[in-house]
Amino acid sequence: MTYGAKDELTIRERVFEILERGRRGTVSQAFDLFIIALILGNVAASVIGTVAHVQEVWGVHLRRFDNFCVAVFVAEYLLRLWAAPEHPLMAGHGAAYARLRTMIMPMMVVDLVAILPFFIELLVGVDIAAIRVIRIVRFYRLARYVPAIATIGRVLANEWRSLVGSVVVFAGLLLLASVAMYVVEGHLQPDVLGDVPSAMWWAVVTLSTVGYGDVVPATAAGRAIAGLVMVTGILFFALPVGIIATGFHEEIRRRDFIVSFAMVARVPLFARLDAPTIARLAGMLHARRVAAGAVIFSKGDPADGLYFIANGQVEVDVPGRPVRLGEGDFFGEIGLIEHDAVRTATVTAVRSTDLLVLAAPDFRRLMSQSPELDRAVRETAAQRAEENRRIAAATPRGGGS
Repeated sequence: MTYGAKDELTIRERVFEILERGRRGTVSQAFDLFIIALILGNVAASVIGTVAHVQEVWGVHLRRFDNFCVAVFVAEYLLRLWAAPEHPLMAGHGAAYARLRTMIMPMMVVDLVAILPFFIELLVGVDIAAIRVIRIVRFYRLARYVPAIATIGRVLANEWRSLVGSVVVFAGLLLLASVAMYVVEGHLQPDVLGDVPSAMWWAVVTLSTVGYGDVVPATAAGRAIAGLVMVTGILFFALPVGIIATGFHEEIRRRDFIVSFAMVARVPLFARLDAPTIARLAGMLHARRVAAGAVIFSKGDPADGLYFIANGQVEVDVPGRPVRLGEGDFFGEIGLIEHDAVRTATVTAVRSTDLLVLAAPDFRRLMSQSPELDRAVRETAAQRAEENRRIAAATPRGGGS
């Protein structure tokens, strides 16, 4: 692997790192946790503030806490706009364009809506209960900090056609059940089943299997219809749940594959491979989590594979100058090039780290099936051998561990 020093970040770059890439440092993680706690606290305060005696006793304190939360949220919103030009997608565009594009992003719109109630109340000059309740929209800001919420949103967006189909099926069942009950018992219970719209309420509560309250079928045919509707309701509600569960699973697999593919494609050894070969290679990766302070491998251990850092940080004990590697970096590539190689350095996890591991046997099996990969490995091995001969007596400047 090659180690390169990273230039010092500017203040705006550092702000962008903290706000947009919260997993990449202690300060970023602490900021995310602070905002999450503030959002939850603010939503809880808005909810309990609707209780009359709580508002009467604690109203002033709840208002002060809300003012503090809004101040933090406004500062965060403005800082995100200020740091927007640092986003990789905005490279090559002007600062004004980057900030305008950022303002219309979905999560930025949610951020803006979350702070608007405060300014509406300030403008009106009256504490309006309805506006107070609208503050709970701030809860949805958690989607920025809790990846699972954003994942569910993407699943719903991806599966909307299937979910719309489920709604159509439900509407058909609802109409059929309500018409059937109207025909069978409408003349016996005209107050509650005397017309199809009234029977629809019975059908809704029965399809959802919560019972039918005061509307009890009076005939054997009515009870048979009710039983069939309840069983059908159970089967129906399993349909959208299954769609969402399958979509969630596919989204996780898709995300993991994209991350793995991108990491493999960045390795110089694989730079000339075509996309199908890289995809097969990415499919051979195995996840491994190591705790902070754990030794991943030691100098002199057999070199058994290549490691990609999915999340976290490791330190490579290069003689004379330890080097730290973070998300997206890789190490241990000599294990793929030489059959009997040993580790030339000790690698330790600086903090809890998620790794993707490519075992040497898996890689060699793929190499036997891919002539272009075999050629790339042989050329890299020859280059490594020449480099090692030149720097054998000096502190390594690069090379794999």
